[in-house]
This record gives sequence, C-alpha cells and structure tokens, in this order.
Amino acid sequence: MGLRRELGLKEVVATVVTSVIGGGLFLTTVQIQDKVPVGSAVVLSYVLAAIPAVFIALCYAVLSSAIPASGGEYVFVSRIVDPFIGFIVTWARWFAMIAVIAAMSVGDVTIFQDFLNMLGMQSAASFVSMNIQFIAILLVVVFLVVNYVGVKVYGRVQTIMFILLILGLVSFIVFGMPYVSLSNIGSSFSLDFSLIAKASSLIFFSYIGFSVINDAGDEVKDPEKTLPKGVLLSIAAIAIIYILVALITYGFMSSSFYASYDFANGSIADVSSYFLPLPIAVFVAFAGSIAIISDINPTILSTSRLSFAWAKDKIVPKKLAELNKFGVPMWTLLINTVMAVAIILLARQFMQAVMMINMAVLLVFIATSLATLILPYKHPEIYKKARFKIKKLWVVALIGMLSSSLFFGYILRLNDAMPGFVFLLIWIGIGSVVYVLTLETHKLPWRVYKEEKKEKSKLDEELISKLVEPIDETNKKL
Repeated sequence: MGLRRELGLKEVVATVVTSVIGGGLFLTTVQIQDKVPVGSAVVLSYVLAAIPAVFIALCYAVLSSAIPASGGEYVFVSRIVDPFIGFIVTWARWFAMIAVIAAMSVGDVTIFQDFLNMLGMQSAASFVSMNIQFIAILLVVVFLVVNYVGVKVYGRVQTIMFILLILGLVSFIVFGMPYVSLSNIGSSFSLDFSLIAKASSLIFFSYIGFSVINDAGDEVKDPEKTLPKGVLLSIAAIAIIYILVALITYGFMSSSFYASYDFANGSIADVSSYFLPLPIAVFVAFAGSIAIISDINPTILSTSRLSFAWAKDKIVPKKLAELNKFGVPMWTLLINTVMAVAIILLARQFMQAVMMINMAVLLVFIATSLATLILPYKHPEIYKKARFKIKKLWVVALIGMLSSSLFFGYILRLNDAMPGFVFLLIWIGIGSVVYVLTLETHKLPWRVYKEEKKEKSKLDEELISKLVEPIDETNKKL
C-alpha cells in the first residue's frame, strides 16, 4: 500500500495559507519590537522579507513540477545537488519544524488567553495560564490523531480552519482600516535600514510555511500542475495580508500607546481589543487561535513525510516508512509528536525558538535555490519534465540563494543568536554521524550507480574467466 493522492488545489492552498499565516503574523508582528525596536517600519520589514520568499517560492514551483514526491526538499537536493547535503539540511529543518510545532502550540495558548480575557472569563484565562504546557501538549496530540487517520480527513480539517482564518483576517482589515492614522505610523517610524533588515531576518519566519506542502508531493492530485499553482497563488495573497495587518496594527498605535505597551507579551489579538468593537475583537482573537492551531496540522504532516523519505532511502530505519491502514507513515508521526512534546516541556518562550528555526530553514532554502540553479545544466532530463518553467531561471535561483544567505548572516548578528547556532551545528554533527553509520544501506542515486558499476565489473570478471578457461584447457593438452 502506498501514499494516497487525495489533496487537490483547494487543500493545497488551504495548507499553504494556514501553515504560513500563524504565529508569525499574530505574535511576531507585535513581539518583534522586543527583539528589534523597528517601530512601524515593521511594514517595510514584511515587504523586504517577502522578496526572497517570492523568489524561493518560484524555485519550489519549478522543482515540485519536475520532481513531485514525498520528502520535498530532501528529494530535490539529494537528487540534484548531493545526497549528503540533501539529508543534512533537511535533518536540520526536521528538528526546526518540530520546534515550530511546539512553539505554535504554546503560542496558540497565549492567543487563547486573550480570547478568554476579552469575553470576561478571567478565571478560565487564569486556568489556561497555569496549564499552558498541558494544553499545548493536548493540541499536539489532537493533530497527531487528525494526521493519523489519513490525508482526506487532514484536508477537510485544514479547509475548515482556512475559511475561519480568512474570515477573521478580513474582519480585522475591513473594520480596522478606519483606525489607521498616518501620524501614528510616523511617530514610531524609523528609516534605519540595519534595524529593518534585522527585523526582516526574523519576520522571514512568517513566510517559511509555504514549503511544507511539497513534502506531501505523492499525496497531491496532478502534482506537477497543482503544487506550483497553489504555492504561487498563496504566497502572493499572504504577502498582501501581512502588509495590511501590520499597517493597521501600527496605524492605530499612538506614540503614548507605543511607549507603554508590553510588546514582549503582546499579540495582534490583544492590540485589536483596544480599538475594534468587542464582537469583532473577539472574533479576531478566535481567528488568531485558529491561525496558530492550523500551523500545527501541516507541520506535523510535513515533518513526518521528511523522515518517511529518509526511511525509504534507508538512512534511518526502514520501519519508519511503514504505513498504517489509512496510508500514512504512523511511526514517523509518533516520533515527531514525542519530540514536539519534549520541546514544549523544555522551552516555553515563542521568540526564543524563532532564531534557531529560521537558521535551519534558511539552510534548506539556500540548498533548494542551489538545486534550482544547477538543475537545467546538471540534469536537463529532469528539468525537461517540469510543467512550470521560468525564463532566466538562474537569476531567480541566484536571488533566492543570496537573499537567504544574507538573512542568515543578519540572524547571526542578533543578540542570543549564537546559542541557537551552536545547537544547530551540534545537531548537524549528529546527523552526519547517522548518515555515515548507515552509508552501506543507502538507496540513493550515487549508491545505485556504484552498485551497478560493481555488478558490471563482476559480470566482466565472470565473462573473462569463462573465456580464459578454454585457453587453459588447450594449454594443458599441449
């Protein structure tokens, strides 16, 4: 039994939008000020962060139309660039995305507290505050079950959350636009490119979810056409939504409000409670909860398909590629969930996770852009199969690679970034050991070629041996 193709364009768009619009919008838009005091210029940071996101999304569109397979970036990079690089960068991303599951679970509980406070349910909000970790773990387990029972159920759940999320965001934009004041935006605006660029390197986290659907390539209907179309439609809409939400949020904030607000624990939902009518603010808070919850579901799907692809190539135990009766890899789902729960128990602060997550994902984006850059030259036969092609593809890939590298450099310059970077290096070291220990079992292209060459040499030796035997017999007779 194999993976089932049950995801159409509707489910692809729902997955991309809901996996991208989450904590990055509802939390980072506000909490970014605690890390980088960029003020209302955060709007420009969203614009700047969208540029590499669009170019990288184009790279994914090309690659997914050429090689639509479960494992996404792992398959792209390992088949086009190098098997070891393909594994090691996705090994880093795998852990980072599990950290995303944990961070989103905790972040959602924070938004849910705002929701309860707006309803005047302070006792319930207090209960939630005291049990953040337990509730976050419960959320992870619920979405484990949703993923376990198959992609058809996953697709339905994700589509419902997508509709609720869009309704909440449209409400915020429509009812919030009249409160935007240019003087408020100007009061906290600072055209400091260094701060704007640093903020963009963190805000880029808000765009990274667009790649998760590529990890389910074997479960998408007509993937060569559906994947690129769904990703590009979604990323354009997402960039517009981000810019509008940031504009309204800081367009409301007067200089006194900006100076006194607690950005470290703030959120879009909390800020909206100060100016939107209560029913609308409550619905926005509810949409915020949906946004972050909806991040968890596709990330669980994505991480399980990555480890599933490794298992198919025998880098990790083949048992991890075993499917349940619903056609999903059950053991990878379970392992990833256990790791997410462990992270929830060890780290509760949302923004502390962002820098490490960003660094790992940027490594994958650099490698994926590189794969796109060399694809037409190294593997023209694969590129020929792509149903989505771009003129001057090398320019698109180069911009994606260089901008990702630039953001990586900016993250390293941020305070408290080095511990996350050191941890990432240690994790990559562990992955390298795993790769070396399983070297003899890999079913990767270079390995197959080596085996075929060895088999050919063996056949040649046998043929030569058979030809030599009659000559030896003739010599003996003489």
